[in-house]
Amino acid sequence: MSAPTSAQDQARLDAYYGPFTSDKEKEALSVPLRLVAAWSKNDGYGVAKCFTEDGVLILPGDVLKKGRDEIGSFMTAAYAGPFKGTGVTGRPVDVRFVSDTVALLRTHGGILAPGETEIDDELAVRSTWVVVKRDNEWQLAVYQNSPRGAGATLRW
Repeated sequence: MSAPTSAQDQARLDAYYGPFTSDKEKEALSVPLRLVAAWSKNDGYGVAKCFTEDGVLILPGDVLKKGRDEIGSFMTAAYAGPFKGTGVTGRPVDVRFVSDTVALLRTHGGILAPGETEIDDELAVRSTWVVVKRDNEWQLAVYQNSPRGAGATLRW
């Protein structure tokens, strides 16, 4: 993660980290930040690079993608279709270290419709991130999200 370029950027980062202020927590939480940055460019393979080579993406609607190639292809197609022009945002609500190289992150966030700065209820999600430290970099091993909020429905 690069250093903030201004006091405003630093304030946004501080707000993002919230109570998770240790260097180790910030390192693990750099993974969602990198994914948000790639999404802001609608860069499917940039999103895929956040994952380990054998990473797994699980989304509602029976989406299960394995490996960077599948994830990159899926996200690229999504940016040409339903995710075109969208953004994504979130904030950490839980950080747990299983070991020095494995962390479980939980975030609340969602997809931002084109031009929007707030998440519509039907686009709000609760996400689970399993991040691992490989080659001195935190990477996403597994990502899964579920709908949350007033627009969420139980579908089973």
